[in-house]
Amino acid sequence: MSFDQILEFVRSQNALLIYAFLLASAFMENIFPPYPGDAIMLAGAYVAGEGSIDYIGVLISVVLGGTIGAAALYGIGKKGGRRFFETGSGRYLIKGNLSRAERLYARHGDFLILISRFLPGIRSAIAVAAGIVNFNYCRMMILTFVSIVFWNGMLLGLMIYSKSNWRMIVEIIKSYNIVLLACAGLILVLWITRAIWIKRKNSKSQS
Repeated sequence: MSFDQILEFVRSQNALLIYAFLLASAFMENIFPPYPGDAIMLAGAYVAGEGSIDYIGVLISVVLGGTIGAAALYGIGKKGGRRFFETGSGRYLIKGNLSRAERLYARHGDFLILISRFLPGIRSAIAVAAGIVNFNYCRMMILTFVSIVFWNGMLLGLMIYSKSNWRMIVEIIKSYNIVLLACAGLILVLWITRAIWIKRKNSKSQS
């Protein structure tokens, strides 16, 4: 779906539905990173500029949705992630690295979570990993909230001040997200490939 199609869809809704759609989209982007949450937020900002809705309402909607999404991912990691990686098939994806992840979050967890919203695709993994390593929940949510406010506040500010150049802002954010999502996908493929190779190597050495 193109930005123009998203924009027309948002325009066609009443204010309450727009806010609900923005909230749901911000939530979905955490669960399914390829979901165009930023494009939808930018469309909301544009519609706010036309006077149909309020800028503050747009910001509150996306911040609330993003924060709830991050909390859900943390809960997934906290509830079953660690057990899965320690005893299930997933142990081959992180075997030997769980203690490293714990040390990483102990040293740099605050920074990782604080910049997480600026890392499309990767931010979902950061939230899940925070749950897996038992990072402090309240601290995680506060830092996540700050990160989401800064990111979306920046996008909102760019749309407000870009005026006739707003399409350029949309394209820049779109390209930024695509590049980082591609990098995240490549890292995931390499990680899984390495884990499979190690598993096969260990299996051969034991046979």
